[in-house]
Amino acid sequence: MRRELSHADLYKIRAALSDIFVDTGVDYPYIARQIEGYDPEQVKDILYAEVAVVCAWNLECVLPPVWTGFEPDALNRDIEQMLLANTNSWIRRQLHKLHTAWLRFSYREVWAEITAHCKGWN
Repeated sequence: MRRELSHADLYKIRAALSDIFVDTGVDYPYIARQIEGYDPEQVKDILYAEVAVVCAWNLECVLPPVWTGFEPDALNRDIEQMLLANTNSWIRRQLHKLHTAWLRFSYREVWAEITAHCKGWN
């Protein structure tokens, strides 16, 4: 069931999900522990429509610049700026929807890994 997430909840969820896009091994059990207790569909939306939009570029580079982790304050600031820009532009919203759809397709195995490690989500 969707619920209004506090800023602290969003911060925690986004930071955990950003670990997926770092150029090191992904600790899916750790990520699962951070996001359990939240609505799976809400977390999935945060993953693809917020975190992946801001972080996926890191894995698309030949030599990814981020390999120790995204800085949580900067990550959240970048996501909030992107969301604000989307609210102010119809074209940006449409491009965001297309980008999100592509990310859902390209990184679909990520969601399967996450749900495999979350208790009660299967």
